[in-house]
Amino acid sequence: MCGIFGYVKKGEDQEFLHKANDIQRHRGPDGDGIFIGKEGNWNIGFAHQRLSIIDLSSFSDQPISSLATKNTLSFNGEIYNYKELISEENLSSDLGDTRVLLEMLDKYGLKSTEKLNGMWAFSYLDFTKNSMILSRDRFGEKPLYYYLEKECLYFSSELKTLLKILPNKFDLDFEVVGQFLCQGLTNYSSNSILKNIKQVKPGYNYIFKLNKSFIEMDKVRFWDPNSHHIDNISFQDASQEVNRILKNSIEIRLRSDVPVGVLLSGGIDSSSIAALANLKNTPLHTLSAISDIPNYDESLFINKVNKHLNAQENTVVIRPDSKEAFSLLEKSIYYNDFPINDFSNVMHFQLMKHAKEIGLKVVLSGQGADESFCGYRKYLFFYLQMLIQNNKFIDAAKLMLDFLNNKSIVNQFNFSEAKRYLPFSRRKSIYGEELTNFLPIKIGLQKGMNLKDRQKLDLLKTSVPALTHYEDRMSMSHGIEIRLPFLDHRLVDFALRIPDSYKIDKGWTKLVLRQAMKDYLPKEITWRKDKQGFLNPQSIWLKKDWKKEILDLLSSDSLIYSKGLINKKNILERYKDFCKGKNIWHREILSVVSMEIWLRQNKDFLS
Repeated sequence: MCGIFGYVKKGEDQEFLHKANDIQRHRGPDGDGIFIGKEGNWNIGFAHQRLSIIDLSSFSDQPISSLATKNTLSFNGEIYNYKELISEENLSSDLGDTRVLLEMLDKYGLKSTEKLNGMWAFSYLDFTKNSMILSRDRFGEKPLYYYLEKECLYFSSELKTLLKILPNKFDLDFEVVGQFLCQGLTNYSSNSILKNIKQVKPGYNYIFKLNKSFIEMDKVRFWDPNSHHIDNISFQDASQEVNRILKNSIEIRLRSDVPVGVLLSGGIDSSSIAALANLKNTPLHTLSAISDIPNYDESLFINKVNKHLNAQENTVVIRPDSKEAFSLLEKSIYYNDFPINDFSNVMHFQLMKHAKEIGLKVVLSGQGADESFCGYRKYLFFYLQMLIQNNKFIDAAKLMLDFLNNKSIVNQFNFSEAKRYLPFSRRKSIYGEELTNFLPIKIGLQKGMNLKDRQKLDLLKTSVPALTHYEDRMSMSHGIEIRLPFLDHRLVDFALRIPDSYKIDKGWTKLVLRQAMKDYLPKEITWRKDKQGFLNPQSIWLKKDWKKEILDLLSSDSLIYSKGLINKKNILERYKDFCKGKNIWHREILSVVSMEIWLRQNKDFLS
């Protein structure tokens, strides 16, 4: 896990390499390096900031060049199956995943990425093919931005790096802004919030050809989720296979030469990771954030799991006062490289700070389980909608009755959250003239869509990209590596291919995962109905404690108005209604406030 930066151009910008190392120091506090090379008429520069996780020796310092070919790699991430690759591919490298990746690329070129199980963003200069490759892992766990013109290419792990280094000023991409403000979407596409700065698509290799007087780019996709139905698999066999794949996913993600912990929230996802990680005969460290506000306190469930596993628990009460919380919000937005719409991101920022303080350098997180195993409330209603569209009324009625009897989902329904999946309405719109022609993304279950299609939409566009974005930025701001066992591509493929009823049935979501884990966890955890998530008093802060700060941000000279994003009169009315307690989702307010903060932080780089 590290940070990378680089350029391809006809002139040299060596000072940019050193500047990038300084800007992204938080991503790689253990060291840095630079590479300067030439291919034809092109000057190439790589800068690398190292976070040492596997092979702490200097043999894995980067950028790293092959002795045989001189091909050069700058790599951010982890290749979890590097030991298996050494054996299966008869590789000579045995000093960690960095050298294994370099040897794989020298041996197989682009085909290498199909064999990798991991998370990554890397640049690879291939002198043998007069080209450079930018590659990003299947789910975009690792970020990679780029700016391309015919005679220059710049790329980096963070958007702020390009903004601070390039002399250009940039226009906002109003589609991306609209997707965030109107629909709460982050990283829906490969566009960034700024025009002309893009992101390498997850699951793609970008090939930049360097044998001409201008830079040509090709895009090659190396992975697409497999959702072809598995025939004749029983529920019991499916649960056993989920158990097997998840065990192995966790086993290879525990590989590290530094301390590893598990983020534990008390729900089935994080508890499953903790339980299976505990099968390894090494001390299990858990890391949990709890609240001292009774309605938000999850400590009962966290303590039950820790006691059951005899884990070495590290629990922190995160209770910033309102003034500190607002300061943390501003700091988190800076590191996030994008506005945020929920304070749970800030809580995660603080939790990662605590992880660093207690000596953890790697933590495993449960993100991805809800998308793969239909854990969110919305999936029940999507499933019902699909059954009704297919005239399976009896099945739909039975499904709904089971959930009503179980009281596990329906009683938690919240219309202010659910309406984002309904057709977009502009009645009393708070949005400004630049968003007048914004066409919303259809994020509900569209006609002809099945449940697997909707899961893939969340995995690739509407959910996982936002989660991996903020978890990477919040963790790397403190030099902490996040690993996501539920986003092992083998597990995602399998979960998509099994019958829908194995995931949602008998009044339960994630049914097959619960069955797979029932012998490893207390039944109060395996069959828990009321998981709350990372709760905090953000609505109270927005309505009361932060009112002065918010009204200051919504003042007459606010950038959200001058940039044409928000209608001043309507947002002030909306905020007033929110403060009166009307049924308005807190994200509608926080997203606007957050956008204004982000704009002010980056105003010097905007056109």
